[in-house]
Amino acid sequence: MIGIKKNKGEKMKKTNVRVVEKKTSTLQIIGGLFILFAISDFALSWMGTNLTEFMGSVSRFSPIIFGLIGTVLINSRKEDG
Repeated sequence: MIGIKKNKGEKMKKTNVRVVEKKTSTLQIIGGLFILFAISDFALSWMGTNLTEFMGSVSRFSPIIFGLIGTVLINSRKEDG
């Protein structure tokens, strides 16, 4: 055969495979809900509905605040590597 060599003396090496399952933590789910709320608050504010009226004058910055809280919660459980 062309280009195929058979090595009769070599054995295949055994390798150990480690399966790593990624689990979603509760903090990541809550963070995603905060980000979803921030997006919906921003969109509805453009349509004239204020979801965060209870916050007073800070409510104009509420999508940023809730988005940052959600991002921190999602990234708080990430491991190195």
